[in-house]
Amino acid sequence: MGAYWLDADVLIQAKNTLFSFEIARPFWDFLEQQAKLGTVRSSIKVYGEIMSYEDEQDALTKWCKLRRTTSGLFCHPDQTVQETFTEIADHTMKKYDQRQAKVADFLKGGDGWIIAHAKCDGGMVVSNESRLDATALVPKIPNVCRSFHVGCVNLPTMLTTLKFKFGR
Repeated sequence: MGAYWLDADVLIQAKNTLFSFEIARPFWDFLEQQAKLGTVRSSIKVYGEIMSYEDEQDALTKWCKLRRTTSGLFCHPDQTVQETFTEIADHTMKKYDQRQAKVADFLKGGDGWIIAHAKCDGGMVVSNESRLDATALVPKIPNVCRSFHVGCVNLPTMLTTLKFKFGR
């Protein structure tokens, strides 16, 4: 199996809730360790998304900046990933054509890119989003993953599978 590909919202919500840097530093150390092992990845597009939302003093911004090039966490798309992203973009524009603003939001961030990376890697996407009914009018990560035969799990499922524990 390939890597787990993290959505920006997974990192942002982790920082803002139970895995804040102040109370759950082992979580962030675990992510870095797993990134170095190649088990956990994200797209450089997710990095850009996080940088656009957070400020310079934010703990997540600082953490991501320090790991941008050294941890292996944030990957650049190769030609195959770029071609797959194009297929994903074409699919979302066609399927959700009545909601062009929602499609644009989906495509401008890292969502389509992590799906493309996961598809090419044989990996799985990690997202906080829930799957919507197949007739939903807005693109959501789990629905697009399903259309491209890419697995999608939430953060607790990934952490359980990777046997994360506090206080190792």
